[in-house]
Amino acid sequence: MGLIETSYFNTRGIAPADRFAAWRENIGVVFDVTSHDQKSEERFSARVDSFLLDGIVVNHCKLGAQCFSRSAGRIARDGIDHYQLHVFLRGSVEMECGALSASAGPGDFVVLDHADTFSSRTTDYEILNVFIPRRRLAPLLRSPDSVHGHVFDSRSSAGRLLRDYIVSLCRVSGTLSLVDAPAAAQPLVELAAMAMNGSSVAAEDPPAIADHALLLKAQVYIKDNLSLPTLGPELVARAAGVSRARLYRIFEPCGGIASYVREMRLCRAFTDLASPASYHRQIADIAYAWGFADAAHFSRCFRARFGVSPSCLRSSHVPVSPAEVRVSSEFGDTKYAFWIGAIA
Repeated sequence: MGLIETSYFNTRGIAPADRFAAWRENIGVVFDVTSHDQKSEERFSARVDSFLLDGIVVNHCKLGAQCFSRSAGRIARDGIDHYQLHVFLRGSVEMECGALSASAGPGDFVVLDHADTFSSRTTDYEILNVFIPRRRLAPLLRSPDSVHGHVFDSRSSAGRLLRDYIVSLCRVSGTLSLVDAPAAAQPLVELAAMAMNGSSVAAEDPPAIADHALLLKAQVYIKDNLSLPTLGPELVARAAGVSRARLYRIFEPCGGIASYVREMRLCRAFTDLASPASYHRQIADIAYAWGFADAAHFSRCFRARFGVSPSCLRSSHVPVSPAEVRVSSEFGDTKYAFWIGAIA
């Protein structure tokens, strides 16, 4: 019986001068990171033990002091919009989450919405992390667009249940089967929702994020309908319940709605072309399946985006991805970074 996937990353085997750069390269799938100063970079270390639980990423991290950020431009480009919950076991953080300023320390749970802007400055710290796709958690939340930067105590009744369950999952991750993973994941989602709903989140979503909520709704519709040849502003505007003029405005941070649709289609096509399960399919068939009406146009767009033609990618027969997974005796592997980027 197959076991759930696990990942181990540790900078201990990397030369001290290269440790922060190695960490930055991998966590760069979701955050831009910088060091506090030269001294903190020189003594930096990172250890991340992770597992993939039915499309949810859980990890235990021990990390050096650093600064994280997610800008509006980055959010528009990477399309990552899941939630991250982490509880501090030691260390602390100062954060700017959208318009909210917050801080957290040992015993605190912090909620991040990766579809909103974020910046922080941490000390050396240790945390338990959970990354949950929006589609799994948002339907269970009373105010799904108001939780970004929210801090609640893991020693509350609901917080303690959530923390203890995450700790238990970490302990059994090496022996948990793929068959049992869905049954183990569902209580995690429900406990996270219970803890978040039971703490003092605003009763209603702030009016200032109305466009942001509409953008997420439109992006979900686009991702679910990429294969439609007729997918365009008129169809998306109708699905989102907004005018075309407003739709164009809310997609400006993404470079425009046409650019966003093309990017999503190219990424889906990349995944298919790189997958051994799709080797029997013609490149043109994959292009058509993701809404490209002309194979030559698809090839030009693909090369411009990924720096390699579809045929060269296919002929390499090397399983790759836009966020390539690497394995090394020096640091372990980078699967955890790929998972974080892929679950959205």
